[in-house]
Amino acid sequence: MNKYLIALCAMILCASSLLAKDFSAKEHNGIRYQVMENDIKSKASNALVIYLHGRSGSGTDNQKQMEQPGVSAIAKYLKKNKISSYFIVPQCPSDHEWDGRDGRPGYTDRVEELISFYLSSGDIDPDRVYICGVSMGASGVWKLLKDNPTLFASAIIASGQTRNASAAEFKDTPIYITAGSDERSYGPLEWFAAEINKAGGTVTFELLPGKRHREACNSAISSKRLKWMFSQNKGIR
Repeated sequence: MNKYLIALCAMILCASSLLAKDFSAKEHNGIRYQVMENDIKSKASNALVIYLHGRSGSGTDNQKQMEQPGVSAIAKYLKKNKISSYFIVPQCPSDHEWDGRDGRPGYTDRVEELISFYLSSGDIDPDRVYICGVSMGASGVWKLLKDNPTLFASAIIASGQTRNASAAEFKDTPIYITAGSDERSYGPLEWFAAEINKAGGTVTFELLPGKRHREACNSAISSKRLKWMFSQNKGIR
């Protein structure tokens, strides 16, 4: 194992242990997830934040998804900036795909049910529902945006493509897309971002120089991009 991987593993283990006390493991209608309730305020004033993990987080232990760097990046940003919010990290079973590709059943319908459950509580500001996803999770975000074009205030999509969709289907949600320069997906993602903008959407595409897939996914959820994401609000567009 090279020095980069050793350092990364150490950082992930440290972050996971520090975050464990902030999250609660839960289940709703069969979908397992972790939730962090941060600085919760009075009714209908809290943001709802969803993170969809990549394939390495799949399983049924309701733990592996928490090891991804994006989870700790979002949790730390929410705490540092005192953003009143529910931060949800669902887990996709190993025999599923978020968007149902490769002959496996999809799982975004369960995510939709979970979002609806939280919205029905009356504690969520419906204009401040945010979603992020990397790799396999990014493909799941694309499907959720396509199926729910007016639900999300904004989205961060890292190193994952959509399928069977047209650019116009994503024009209603501001999106920040990243991809590594050493990934095969960066060309198609850059092109599709431009197509969404041509269709009247609002998309920022950022190429991450010298990054392969794993590195690009691990560094995609940054403070700069989260600041952009949380600046979006459906009520003031």
